[in-house]
Amino acid sequence: MTAPLPRSLDPAPGEVLPGYLLRLAHRLAVAPRDVGHLCGLTTGSNLPARHLVCLNDAQAQQVADVCRLHPAEVHALTLAGQAPGYTALRIDDPGRHQSPTSMANDGWVLTAFSRYCPDCLTETNHVPGGPVWQGSWRLPHTYLCERHNRLLAWQCPACQTPAFSNGYRSDGRWRPTQLIPAPGLRLDPARCRHRTGGGRVVTCGQPLDQRTGPAPRPTPAMTHAHRRLAEAATAGTDQEVTSLGQQVSAQRFFNDVRTTVSAIRGSWPVAREVLADPGSMDAVAAHIDALRRPHPERTAALGDGRVARTFGHPPADPVPAAALMALTVAILDDPSGYHTLARLLSALPATSTVHIRLRQHAPHCSSTMTAVIGRSIRSPQTAAGPLPLFPQPATHRGRLDPRTIPIVLPEHWVAPLDELDAPRRQLLRDAPIRLVQMVTGYSRRSAASYLGFPLGSLHPAADPLRAWQMQPGNAEAYQSALHRVAEIAIAEAPRR
Repeated sequence: MTAPLPRSLDPAPGEVLPGYLLRLAHRLAVAPRDVGHLCGLTTGSNLPARHLVCLNDAQAQQVADVCRLHPAEVHALTLAGQAPGYTALRIDDPGRHQSPTSMANDGWVLTAFSRYCPDCLTETNHVPGGPVWQGSWRLPHTYLCERHNRLLAWQCPACQTPAFSNGYRSDGRWRPTQLIPAPGLRLDPARCRHRTGGGRVVTCGQPLDQRTGPAPRPTPAMTHAHRRLAEAATAGTDQEVTSLGQQVSAQRFFNDVRTTVSAIRGSWPVAREVLADPGSMDAVAAHIDALRRPHPERTAALGDGRVARTFGHPPADPVPAAALMALTVAILDDPSGYHTLARLLSALPATSTVHIRLRQHAPHCSSTMTAVIGRSIRSPQTAAGPLPLFPQPATHRGRLDPRTIPIVLPEHWVAPLDELDAPRRQLLRDAPIRLVQMVTGYSRRSAASYLGFPLGSLHPAADPLRAWQMQPGNAEAYQSALHRVAEIAIAEAPRR
């Protein structure tokens, strides 16, 4: 067991692990890597960025022992601990196989750099160890500081490198990320830690807690969107938020947000008329124009690295990010916003890879969004009919032997399905196919073939059921019932 440090610090409100370790190391006059090593967070000479996302109980306990904290305080220093409602930080996010490493590499989590408010850094200069870096600055939907009524900064004013980052390679890609950039250096927490090259090149060292010009101000729409997104990110599992006129979990709301962002960017400029704010829309237009340029022009035009290089990820620059999120929330706040979404989704290029991503994503959005995606995105025809408008994720992979799933489900298995106001014959035909998909990850065609269904009969039998699922709330209710059926089947399965 590692002995506790002779002196430690109390975490500041809203602080996350990188900033806390940086302040603690600065107070002890040692390198952050040394503190990270004592806390069991190093891998070789690196401090992996995945620790920013979440820690397991053993890691949290070691940090707590070394830093004289309670494990709950340590978990609160992670992004997952601070934003329980944010889908990109949930290991149990339905339909996705996530790990701390994959979440740290998600473009919807800013682990490679941090936005910041110079005024907030200045105001926390008196805190022991130096200024405080807020955890919320690492979330893409945190683009403004309401306390100082300004959009956040994101680049060092001297070297123009993203703040709290290792910077870029010569080809524009991020250098390998770490929990703390240049962890072997002893620097004030407010100073830029970027090194323009490898080896012993001098560090930038520019103070980031100094204003270099007038701060950009948010519009009322940006401020409203920021509050909506922040409230959803901190919502508990039993809390609901509004999306497209219905109450949904925070996780489904953020899936709606991601879907809407993809639709806006992929169909631009169709969405330009939705929010009457020419100034902010100009920022979105410039960003999307840069995205559409060929590589390497795109890298030079964007200047904000890997985070902004695909249409599915938000921009790193807070100005277009704020405009994009304001437009997104304006659509989702409108109970009839599905009309706008249908227009955007229908305008996506026929060859767009966004189609595939959205079809996979659809079951995890609100039921209204799922229905809009199903109606608006055309699927290619196959011998077994079109691809399902409501794809089935492999949520129970490996938990049940598919050989125990019969083509006709036992009566006591289908009790949860009987609670649905759905066409029963089609439902009982569709359910075993979906169960096989849930435990194997097979396509609908392969699952039907596995059970022995005639492939030519798939599409006609499913028509009434698809129409039923398009009604608000039905697709979500069906998925919930299927999960209950799966649990019944798993409970009855013979033990190996």
